[in-house]
Amino acid sequence: MFFEIARDSLLDSLSKTVPITEKRTSLPILSHILLEAMNNTATLVATDLEVGIKVTNECQVRESGTLALPSKKMYEIVRELGSSIIEISTLDPFKLVIQAGQSVFQLSGMDAGDYPAWASPEEGSEVSISAEKLLYMIDKTMFAASSDDSRFNLNGILFERDEKKTRFVATDGHRLALISEELGLPLERNVVVPRKGIAELRRVLEGVKEEIVFGIENKNLFVKTERFLMTVRLIEGEYPDYRKVIPAPGDNFVKINRQNLIKTIRRVAVFTSDRNKGVTVQVVPGKMEITAQHPDLGTARDVVDVQYEGAEFSVIVNASYLQEAVNAVDTEIMYLEFQKEGSPVILRPEGTDTYFNLVMPMRK
Repeated sequence: MFFEIARDSLLDSLSKTVPITEKRTSLPILSHILLEAMNNTATLVATDLEVGIKVTNECQVRESGTLALPSKKMYEIVRELGSSIIEISTLDPFKLVIQAGQSVFQLSGMDAGDYPAWASPEEGSEVSISAEKLLYMIDKTMFAASSDDSRFNLNGILFERDEKKTRFVATDGHRLALISEELGLPLERNVVVPRKGIAELRRVLEGVKEEIVFGIENKNLFVKTERFLMTVRLIEGEYPDYRKVIPAPGDNFVKINRQNLIKTIRRVAVFTSDRNKGVTVQVVPGKMEITAQHPDLGTARDVVDVQYEGAEFSVIVNASYLQEAVNAVDTEIMYLEFQKEGSPVILRPEGTDTYFNLVMPMRK
């Protein structure tokens, strides 16, 4: 193997591939990336057997070759190089030489034949969609997905067809987020995309302005651009019937400034603890009072102005869940919807009915 490549191009490709590789694994090859040079193209592949990515770079290839390389160390070397052009060659079948100016590194690798086989998606149902809108819908729901590995079917976002729209739903049993937009995904069935796959997809697509190709085949989701192809293995199993926890529309609507609410929650949450994560939200006409009690240190109380004319009510909710739910709303003015005691608190942005999230109450 022998090729020359722009340092910035290689570093960008490594930044996309390295985070996917496994840091702690019983299979050492999964902590490596696969580097292949041929036909004036350098291709980097990374996988953890659940998420995979292939990134291509234009370069000057003088001799073709392939080698599996320690991903983190390769990234650290390229990041520190100052030269704009890097020469990469092999000293022997399992040792890579990286040279830039006066800097020379020799990096031991592994047999490329031991690397997990990359299966390119079959030609099937795929469409071009807006990367920005996909990321927007992910950001509105991902925070509510479960991180509990024992609840694997909740460990991701449900992609569901909603007539002409696409609906994303995420829940961990304590909160739920739902958004429905015209995204145009080719969904022939509902699918659940795992949390890690969503996080990696979000990271790779951040900053992408152009449209991307999105498709689903068999047990995988895939996304393509001119430079990279990413695959994510879907979660097998039925997603719970989330509609059961969504209450019918009620009469108690509280209109509030979002930033004022965020600041109030943050101040009062200082007095929550591992033993008591809840805050009490009490609403009376014209104001909302939020209080917290620390078992050892004392209490916190703050008041925020609201527009509300109904009967007095109160609810206890997890402060962190409430704060994340408010952060997911992106309008200056928002609404909190309360039902009867024991029902969830529903949060909605002003001016749209395509998104809401909810937080389940805690026991008193």
